[in-house]
Amino acid sequence: MARRPKAAEGRPKAPLSALRPLLPFALRYRGRIVAGLIALACASASTLVVPIAMRRVIDHGFTADGSGVIDAYFLALLGVVAAFALSSAARVYTVVTLGERVVADLRSAVFARLTILDPAFFDRAQSGEIVSRLTADATQIKSAFGVSVSILLRNLFLFVGAIAMMVITSPRLSVMVLVAIPVIVFPLILSGRGVRRRSRAAQDRLAEASAYAAEAVGAVRTMQAFGRSGTAAARFAAASEEAYGAARDSIRARALLTGVAIFLISASVVGVMWYGAQGVLTHTMTGGELSQFVLYAVFGAGALGQLSEVYGDLAMSAGAAERLTEILATEPAIRAPIPALPLPEPPRGAVTFEAVRFAYPTRPGHTALDGLSFAAAPGERIAIVGPSGAGKSTVFQLLLRFYDPQGGRILVDDADIAQVDPEALRARIA
Repeated sequence: MARRPKAAEGRPKAPLSALRPLLPFALRYRGRIVAGLIALACASASTLVVPIAMRRVIDHGFTADGSGVIDAYFLALLGVVAAFALSSAARVYTVVTLGERVVADLRSAVFARLTILDPAFFDRAQSGEIVSRLTADATQIKSAFGVSVSILLRNLFLFVGAIAMMVITSPRLSVMVLVAIPVIVFPLILSGRGVRRRSRAAQDRLAEASAYAAEAVGAVRTMQAFGRSGTAAARFAAASEEAYGAARDSIRARALLTGVAIFLISASVVGVMWYGAQGVLTHTMTGGELSQFVLYAVFGAGALGQLSEVYGDLAMSAGAAERLTEILATEPAIRAPIPALPLPEPPRGAVTFEAVRFAYPTRPGHTALDGLSFAAAPGERIAIVGPSGAGKSTVFQLLLRFYDPQGGRILVDDADIAQVDPEALRARIA
């Protein structure tokens, strides 16, 4: 009953560039994007102010007359916290609602494309697999495009700002950090490729299980009539187990990516702190400067760690986006010719088949019609009789131009339907 889509077998992994087709959907809402970027900049800037205040407190506050300095700086920090809270709330609202809006538009566009594709496309595809793309894949994109993109942009802003402030605070220590970054990022990129590949495999296996379930439920009477309920349940259980195994592999790869990132980043921070402590002991930097630098290093390291996690989310979304954009990129095989021949007016209702030969694309070696010729005059009634599979339904599918014959031609009111706009043809028959 269920068949594995050929596209799922040996499919290459989806690169992050698979998310690029989503950009036109996002660029429709430029105002919301600008508002989100402003909120992101404010949230990151307010975070980066905190280490400066802490440096001032450590270097100048712990003295006999430093109580006023401490009060002033902590009062200022309270204002920074308020600004951070407001800008973070604005960031979450604008970015997450943008993700919801983009996915809603994407889902509508994919469904609109499905409504104009010819039946040959649906002969090759599984209805359950298509529904899985509209639901599970769209949900995956919504999760990443809303929440993950918000986290990505915030941590990107924070990482760049922290690196800049580290250079300003201590160029000597910053050199160590900048040398360590490529050592950290390179393994993350290699691990991310594995995450993308396994994520796409998990989505394909889930779609196959959903497709089989849809087909089994749609043919439940036939399934029960032939006593195949147990077999169908076992087959779906096996498909679900495959989906679980693929998802487990994806999660294992992502967990490994996260663990490697945390270790490398934390180890680099520890090394920088040790080196900075030596500088305080030799009086080449103050305790406040070291505290400020360490805070910026922690901010940068935390941002880089979260960027690695978000990279895994985006890798999963890339696979989902690729599956949806495959539908958007599919062109119908039956199109209106340019220029299209208008149907004669007024309608008469004459139909003529001239030596029509046709085989379905899914069964190219089996001819459904071979040299069929007949003419139906306006008002005339003709009965088409034959056993199942003789081609009765095929005649009407060709008349509606759901398919084009491999030989011969079909006329409606003396107009060759291959030269007519299919919408106009179907409107006349309807």
